[in-house]
Amino acid sequence: MHLVLFDIDGTLLRTDGAGREAMMRTLAAHFGRSFGFDAVSFSGKTDPQIFREILSLAGHDDAEIDGELPALLDAYTETMLAGLTAARITVLPGVPETVATLARRDDVLLGLVTGNVERVAFAKLDLVGLAAPFVHAERLLGGFGSDSGHRPDLPGIALERAHAATPHRFSGERVWIVGDTPHDLHCGRGIGARAVGVATGHYTRADLDGHGAALLLDDLSDVTPLALLFHI
Repeated sequence: MHLVLFDIDGTLLRTDGAGREAMMRTLAAHFGRSFGFDAVSFSGKTDPQIFREILSLAGHDDAEIDGELPALLDAYTETMLAGLTAARITVLPGVPETVATLARRDDVLLGLVTGNVERVAFAKLDLVGLAAPFVHAERLLGGFGSDSGHRPDLPGIALERAHAATPHRFSGERVWIVGDTPHDLHCGRGIGARAVGVATGHYTRADLDGHGAALLLDDLSDVTPLALLFHI
């Protein structure tokens, strides 16, 4: 039995900058002024990490950020949920077919490892009909930015939840992270997970090469290489 944990943004779908806009509005409303975003890359990071980097560059110290972060994440979540629509979401090539094919297999359990807070993750997937294969025991299975701002924590959290949701026990070599950034490819190493890189985000296939992925794909339009990999 394999546990396959997908990243969301850049791997399954894109949201046309909705997250960046919601963060800008959240920070402006909370602090009463605008913040610079150009120096901060969002790719492969958790929502708390992004807020922390923006505030740090603006001169806030760690203690201040720790104090403000819970309220910022709550406000950001509500802003995203209020403004996100299916029209802003682009599902990436082959994703519905790949997810459906893997979900039908009796040797695969699907989950998520994403920097999104859980409610936003669910909303993005639900708006485009992708949430159901990732729901187990009445909630999304995975590790989320609302669990930890440190991305390498998230695969272990997802693994614990998988063990709580199913009688199967997943060893590290049967846990897979599928993502579009080097952060995705590295984050599961603490639990011995293996990685699959998909060049559908801001990183090219050449950018992802050399980061230890067991498989690199241009996109998910052909599920066959991924399905064959899980026979290892």
